[in-house]
Amino acid sequence: MKKEVSKIISTLLWETEAIKVSKDKPFKMTSGKYSPIYIDLRVLISYPLVREIITTFAYWIYETERIYADYIAGGETAGIPYAAWLADKLKKPFIYVRKKPKGHGLTSQMEGKIEPDKLILLYEDLITDGKSKLNFIAGIRKAKCKVKDCLVIFDRQEGGKERLLKEEVNLHSLTAMDECLEVGLKNRCLSKEEFDFIKVYLNQQNIG
Repeated sequence: MKKEVSKIISTLLWETEAIKVSKDKPFKMTSGKYSPIYIDLRVLISYPLVREIITTFAYWIYETERIYADYIAGGETAGIPYAAWLADKLKKPFIYVRKKPKGHGLTSQMEGKIEPDKLILLYEDLITDGKSKLNFIAGIRKAKCKVKDCLVIFDRQEGGKERLLKEEVNLHSLTAMDECLEVGLKNRCLSKEEFDFIKVYLNQQNIG
């Protein structure tokens, strides 16, 4: 079933053009690196049916993986809507985590009514190397709450899962780069040349 979920999500990403590929003019990433493939899950918020499917599958992962959380948290900014929708489906309190503490007022990195020592599920759009997720996790723990699981829609498979595991946080994903590339190739959204080019790029990232 998990394999089928991954295929469905991957197909939706290609059909909504959330995935962009460019060999000749690579995309600049947040890290400063350049990539021949860019995943923009922000576009999905404009597709009501797609976001409903994603939220339902996220709920399914939460149940089947036996995740437990007192709160559902989204990270600023892309993770906020997805986490809010999942919190609503689970009937759990929603909070969000800033990239850095506010420079005024309560100078908090967390927003919402939060009680200490609660277990929080961090739900994000995607993960690359995991550095931004570790920043959110640090913010959660600084607020004296616990986080053991992180759920993402898309895993770029560039070391994020391993980095989170070192902080004793398990990563769960609805789909990942390998599956998405296979679906793209099969559905002719991606040429064999582009497929091979991206594979070489990913191997270089993981070696590095």
